[in-house]
Amino acid sequence: PKHVFEPTSGKYCLSKYNGYLFMYTEQFLKNIVEQYIPFHRLLNLQLLSVREGFAQISIPYAPELVGDPRVGRLHGGVISTAMDAAGGAAAITTLSHQEDQLSTIDMRVDYLYPGQSKDIVVSGEIVRDGKSVIFTRMWAQHPDEEQLIAEARAVYRVSRHKERK
Repeated sequence: PKHVFEPTSGKYCLSKYNGYLFMYTEQFLKNIVEQYIPFHRLLNLQLLSVREGFAQISIPYAPELVGDPRVGRLHGGVISTAMDAAGGAAAITTLSHQEDQLSTIDMRVDYLYPGQSKDIVVSGEIVRDGKSVIFTRMWAQHPDEEQLIAEARAVYRVSRHKERK
């Protein structure tokens, strides 16, 4: 099959959709997640790991991300943004054309424990990949800690490019 995304360098990732195999580099997805989305740049969001149907991101701690300065807890919006970014990054692995589009339809976040004044790491995986809708689940924690800060589920609308004849 023709590779739609032009790989440049780095570790290759493979993705299958509708019987076609697509190849792209981790660096390509890293650029999309970290640089292409301005809000991600503002948060210094980093893509740590990616493979078909899975992504892991981190947001480094910064004092501006605190929601309650009396106790130094991370703002819930930072955690939910990280959840959406991880689920979206996992969903991006199913895209096969530069004109494919992805948008969040719905997301539910369950905050289990307060986020401390530390970096957070969020993992996201695809639960179901449909023709026009992708379901994901995500979980957040501090690095090197097993306790979850939050869990989430999200639904993304995907608009796949149709080849013009």
